[in-house]
Amino acid sequence: MLKRLMTLAVAGVLIYGCASESNEVTTDSGMKVTFLKKGDGQTAPEDGQILTLNMKYEDERGVELFNTDLQGGPVAMQYIDSVWSQSGMIYEALRLVKKGDSVTFKLPASDFYETTFNMPVPDSIDAASDITFNLCLVDHMSRDEYIAFQREQYEKQRAEMAVSMEEKLVEDGATIDTYLTENGIEAETTESGLRYVITEEGNGGTPEAGQNVSVHYRGTLMDGTQFDSSYDRGEPLSFPIGRGQVIKGWDEGIALLNKGAKATLYIPSPLAYGERGAGGAIPPYAILKFDVELVDFQ
Repeated sequence: MLKRLMTLAVAGVLIYGCASESNEVTTDSGMKVTFLKKGDGQTAPEDGQILTLNMKYEDERGVELFNTDLQGGPVAMQYIDSVWSQSGMIYEALRLVKKGDSVTFKLPASDFYETTFNMPVPDSIDAASDITFNLCLVDHMSRDEYIAFQREQYEKQRAEMAVSMEEKLVEDGATIDTYLTENGIEAETTESGLRYVITEEGNGGTPEAGQNVSVHYRGTLMDGTQFDSSYDRGEPLSFPIGRGQVIKGWDEGIALLNKGAKATLYIPSPLAYGERGAGGAIPPYAILKFDVELVDFQ
């Protein structure tokens, strides 16, 4: 990835099509920049501002080398005039655009790689050939505005993830409840959505957050496929409970047990490994079933 570009997932649409009338500008170096669309921006970016850009570029054979549409959204870069004035022809084009403008231009591969990014032209590209760019300036803003925008986007993503997790908890809960009903199993349900069955009572109190627990377990998917077992290894797993070192379903479920107790935990995917899955053995959004035994805690 280009060392002066930082990827940024923000909204924006890059317009690659041509307008009915094109407006061509020739830069000082002789590069021709064609405006495909004029935006509604009234001012050009100022020195020190952050630009968000949608772009794609390809070699002379039409092989696509980069496309923000495939990289999670626009890229962000800071306009530093003293750097841009000596960093290659691409910046001549960037100096021309205002918010919403969409342009296309060609520049020598040697200038793009060697001058702009101080790296050799890849062997797969002829140094004497041209790189074709399509570029749209989504927005430009001060550093403080950019930081505020990032924070807003982050909070929006968190809210969307929370809604998605809640929906998945409901969906997984229904799947677990159907399984329990079909198998005649009566389970308790916690506020978080964890289902559990105490299969053998232990003695004494339950562990508190921060205490070290030793747990024997056998973990399976809902179809019975085993993915891990401490019993097979002959050694229980030890960890400080309530410190986030295990999945949420474990931190909550083991805390319900006293010494020597055995239980079966039915863990919805948001309380397990969620969309990530784990190690290939646990697919994304997998509901997990654990037979556990609290061997000891202190």
